[in-house]
Amino acid sequence: MAKSLKKKVTEALHEALGRGAHIELEDAPNGKVGGIVLSRSFAKKSPTERQDHIWKYLDASLTPHERTRVTFIVADTPEEYEALKRAAG
Repeated sequence: MAKSLKKKVTEALHEALGRGAHIELEDAPNGKVGGIVLSRSFAKKSPTERQDHIWKYLDASLTPHERTRVTFIVADTPEEYEALKRAAG
């Protein structure tokens, strides 16, 4: 049985960031996937560096068609994410 897109994305993100990364993926319309990945390894990286790092692994793990089905991946540190949640009320 073929792996689901969500499982393939999760595996690629764990490979990129280690098992300590917190990954929350959601199904989006039309068979797409998006979500949040939290890792302390992002602390010294710019938003562009974070996305470049993530997509290096996604590009290596997914087919071109599968890559078009990843809608977004928010890449924050756990502390940044908590601060955003507090600010949002």
